[in-house]
Amino acid sequence: MPDDQERLVADALRAQATSTGGLPVTPAPAVPPSGSARPALGAGWVLMIAVLLGLAAGTVVAVITLR
Repeated sequence: MPDDQERLVADALRAQATSTGGLPVTPAPAVPPSGSARPALGAGWVLMIAVLLGLAAGTVVAVITLR
């Protein structure tokens, strides 16, 4: 009798583990499709914007100082 109960519990757990109760799970693609999202700014653009902002701020400080 204990063997029957163990087997019943094991079968129930196995059935519960294998049933998803919904749609099958599909893994997400590793690489998003090209053209669907806007590409990120490159490091060169970010560096150039930072340099231009620094030059503009330096110019403003120099003009204020020289007055």
